[in-house]
Amino acid sequence: MSASPYASALPSVQELRAFLESRAGAATGLTDILRNFQLPMRQKAAIRTLLHDMAVAGELLDLAPGTLKASIGLPDVALMRVSYIRDDGNAAGFLADDALSRPVVLLIKPPDTPYLFPGDIVLVRLRPATGTQKREARGLRLLTRLDNNLPVTPARTPEHLLLPCDARLNLPLTPEENASSLPLTLGQIGLATPHALPDGTYAGRVHSVLGCADDADMPSRLSLLIHHPPTAFSEQAEAEARQIAQQSAALQGAPAPSGRTDLRHLPLITIDDASAHDFDDALWAEQTADGFHLIVAIADVAHWVKRGSALDEEARERGNSIYLPDKVVPMLPLSLSAQACSLLPGQDRLCLFADMHITPQGHVVSAQISRGIMQSTARLTYETVQHVFDAPTHQPTLPPEHPAALLPPALLPTLRKVGAIIRQAATQRGVMEREETGWSVQFDANGQPCAFMPRNTQEAHYMVAACMILANQIAAEKLQAQALPALFRTHAQPSPDSPRPMARYSTRAAPHYGLRLGHYTHFTSPIRRYADLLAHRILTQANDSSAQAETSAHTPDVALASQLNFTERRAATIIQDSLNRLAAIFLAPFIGQRMSAHVMTATRHGLRVRLTKTGTPSFLAWSAFPDRTGMNDDSQHTHASAHHPHVQSGAVLSVTLAGTCPARGTLMLTDAVYEH
Repeated sequence: MSASPYASALPSVQELRAFLESRAGAATGLTDILRNFQLPMRQKAAIRTLLHDMAVAGELLDLAPGTLKASIGLPDVALMRVSYIRDDGNAAGFLADDALSRPVVLLIKPPDTPYLFPGDIVLVRLRPATGTQKREARGLRLLTRLDNNLPVTPARTPEHLLLPCDARLNLPLTPEENASSLPLTLGQIGLATPHALPDGTYAGRVHSVLGCADDADMPSRLSLLIHHPPTAFSEQAEAEARQIAQQSAALQGAPAPSGRTDLRHLPLITIDDASAHDFDDALWAEQTADGFHLIVAIADVAHWVKRGSALDEEARERGNSIYLPDKVVPMLPLSLSAQACSLLPGQDRLCLFADMHITPQGHVVSAQISRGIMQSTARLTYETVQHVFDAPTHQPTLPPEHPAALLPPALLPTLRKVGAIIRQAATQRGVMEREETGWSVQFDANGQPCAFMPRNTQEAHYMVAACMILANQIAAEKLQAQALPALFRTHAQPSPDSPRPMARYSTRAAPHYGLRLGHYTHFTSPIRRYADLLAHRILTQANDSSAQAETSAHTPDVALASQLNFTERRAATIIQDSLNRLAAIFLAPFIGQRMSAHVMTATRHGLRVRLTKTGTPSFLAWSAFPDRTGMNDDSQHTHASAHHPHVQSGAVLSVTLAGTCPARGTLMLTDAVYEH
């Protein structure tokens, strides 16, 4: 064996990292390192110290899992993404690259970091686990901060403090009084740069004024500004989208491309919300002698958006489209999401389709996923389909102006039967069908919210959802059967420690408890979800021998699963924040009036409630109850019934709306009494 150049000296950080990376996840101990670099055993302590320093510096975070043996005893270092700042000033969040996104509380801030913002990425050292799901940590270094500017608004206090518009952040600022700082009046929104003062408080210099909290577009604009999702596409991505649009237009009326099944003779239809423009999926069904034949056709976005392209990188970063009450932030440019990839009626579109034969009991007897080309026959809404379902049986024909009037008369009734038997099979598995809760906002001519309307889930919604769930199930079974590297959608069974587990993406196939399925994935919405685009890409490449090299070169990892879990939560938070700000504007004329609220959960400080009028979440302190019958007990409880026998989830309270804050999207509720 030739002599190693490292025989008389320790390897550098770069050399040691290169060796560990070459191990490709094989368990490596100190002896393995010494042997590779031909170091004597007396250097074992020095190698351990070097590894310790590398771990604390974050140099080992991206190694393959299991590369270093636990017996080395390295500190538990991880990346934490800050979610909010607790009342005690400690940052709370979750492990950024953890498959389970486990929660973390940061007890000590990183050195030279006087404050943390939601969205910050911090290198932390975790304390030993204590058996609970939540971990405690101390900060080592602030790694990433998206923006050091805070949207702020003046507080209604004598001190004229500036409050962050981010309700997760309790960091009041003293406004700087100098020529470079702009004044703000009540209701205005400005951008301020904070800095710490010697007494431990904070000051801020307002350097720009954005407008007023009740401006027409401010609720959505502010929600996006606070959470920092990408909202603009690079010129390269836009150029790629324009090129794809030209190529897609050339398909119109052309013969089916090689390797694709021509579905243009089938009356496939899209069924979506009235406000939708990105049509991912289309349906067709017929009754057969043995049951039903169902086709779910999905826009073949993966054919156009190639791995590693600018479009792909930006879609991956976004993770999903964000549907706000007054605008959409798409995952792909509108020239694709609402045009070239959208299954618009009368337009030839490339697709992947799940072709399924189903028994009258809702069991799939055969299924395949293939590539095709299709043309949507009609763009229907849930309301128009429900109108057909609700029509009297003695009215066999639709009026000519109805969007479904030109469809084969048996199509919608057959799809209705298919949806019913799929749902029946799910019920037999133990699935509990729950009505989705949501609110739609109506705007007046000035862009101001004028009504909050609860979304009613009707049979048409359940029918479409049942078909999509079945197609997703088939895709997951194909991925699992071929042992393909993919992202699965998993949902853990509730437990005392986690009574309401969230569904999440995972690189490991695990059961979906809510759907009572052994395997599940997302496949039917590639225009708006990156996970679905990835599933299309993997399934297509696995069945195309010419693409095997590319398949093996791209394996979804824990970091991608964590990223998509984060972007999904971020989108949901942005939507809710926008709704909260709109509700604060809408409810301002009702200040001083009584209204109803439903109890969601209880904490030691009060109740989390949801206003019946707008569906807006709020917090009701125990001091808001005037009866003093044990309601102000400040002992630790986790369930509402422990505070008071009448305080149960779903209980209805009557409260007084004492105030609203459109800038923060918060409500002030007082004088709570029970409604009987």
